[in-house]
Amino acid sequence: MLKLLGLGLSADTVTVGVLKKIVAECDVIFVDSYTSVWFPNISIMLSMLSVTGKTIIVASRRHLEGEGIRDVIRLAQEKNVCITVVGDPLIATTHSSIIVEAISQNIDVEVVPSVSVLNATISFSCLQSYRFGKMATVVSPKDGITYEYPYDVVKMNRSLNLHTLLLLEIDVEKNYFMKPYEALSILLDIQSRRSETTLSGDDIVIVMADLTSCSHNVWVSTINEVLNNKHEFGSNTLYTIIIPAKRLHPIEEECLKYIRRKKLAYRCSINDKKDLETLLQALLHRSSLELINRDLTKPKT
Repeated sequence: MLKLLGLGLSADTVTVGVLKKIVAECDVIFVDSYTSVWFPNISIMLSMLSVTGKTIIVASRRHLEGEGIRDVIRLAQEKNVCITVVGDPLIATTHSSIIVEAISQNIDVEVVPSVSVLNATISFSCLQSYRFGKMATVVSPKDGITYEYPYDVVKMNRSLNLHTLLLLEIDVEKNYFMKPYEALSILLDIQSRRSETTLSGDDIVIVMADLTSCSHNVWVSTINEVLNNKHEFGSNTLYTIIIPAKRLHPIEEECLKYIRRKKLAYRCSINDKKDLETLLQALLHRSSLELINRDLTKPKT
């Protein structure tokens, strides 16, 4: 069997249900280490999982894409294989091909969703969810070519008076994480080349960093403020940007004022290996008791 398990964005948002499945139902665990960053850090998760006695594989792109999929499928024909993914396992399409291949090989597949950057970003923005338009990912120019689709998405959404959620390019294996001022500069450069006026320096944007971690932060700033205060965005890792609609609902306006004044807080509750290990040990103990009780209550033959 194959299971895709969402780890949430951080230790605070990984669910007890997922941890229990890891303890009780997985023989081999692939830990996706390349599609995003899990907080406080993935090494704590690996250390924690090692106490289960399961086979742990730190999965890079070669394990879970291309030819690597066949190896995963072969293993899942004999054992319970779990792929743990930062955030939600299928919000990004990276792992969809594994599911398709597994089902085509008559392998049972289970998907366990979790907190993703999409729902967390919308929650912490205090904006109305039904007013979000298409989303896009801003990427840096490659070989002199600029990917302009994100700007087109912002332009279209603003014409419809919708909010735009922008993910920023990351490459975990190369340790590259785009900063918000880089993303906004790319959008403004595209706009300038087109001689358009979709965005102005006085427009409000919401910048979020390392959501649900102990370095969690949210800024409500103008585009110019982000561009002129780059030092504010040096200590965090993962950023997202929301470009709000031109016209806001009064409640949205009021809420953004409070966020700007840091009145809407998030305080992490789990920050170290000890906290997670305590939780996992409790689950291990509980699973052992359940197995013992099951054996004791079995009818004698």
